[in-house]
Amino acid sequence: MKKLTITTSIVAGAVVLAGVGVAITLTGAPRQSPDAAPATIATTPSEEPPTADAPEPEAVAPYDTTTALLFLIEEEKLAHDVYVTLGEEWGTGIFANIAESETTHQSLVAPLLGDRGIADPRSAEVGVFADPDLQALYDQLVARGSTSLDEAIQVGILIEEKDITDLSAAIAAEDEADVVSVLERLLAGSENHLRSFQRLA
Repeated sequence: MKKLTITTSIVAGAVVLAGVGVAITLTGAPRQSPDAAPATIATTPSEEPPTADAPEPEAVAPYDTTTALLFLIEEEKLAHDVYVTLGEEWGTGIFANIAESETTHQSLVAPLLGDRGIADPRSAEVGVFADPDLQALYDQLVARGSTSLDEAIQVGILIEEKDITDLSAAIAAEDEADVVSVLERLLAGSENHLRSFQRLA
């Protein structure tokens, strides 16, 4: 007897045998009728759930020469006034010497204000400042430096480090040649003062 070769294929739920379509029932998931509700398919979201909005970064005020000069001349006064006060407290020569240098620093900045018609904000009274942040800083530094001579030296280091940071930022942003020249002199002076305090720390 000859063997009959049957080629089968499954097409849309039917088996085709040698060209004759024969309907069969396939095992597996039942077929849905046209009226049945569509199957629910579980899916994984492709995106992460929304998160809370990130806080907006604080706006940084653009550099302004007038604002910078007003701040820097009072910052030099702060260094002077702290050193005068701590020098009287501890009787150490370094404070008197550097306080005198801070007076020179202020005299370098003052003409820059005058040339631009900017009113000098400095008070003639030791420890009094127009800038409220500098006023608060002065009070804090004097309180700390009055606790011991070692702390007074640390206060000197902090002041000069802050001066160096602020002067460096101003030099990088400033485009007026006369101002840059003065600020560079102040920076060199602050670097010398810092080394002097660090030798005593």
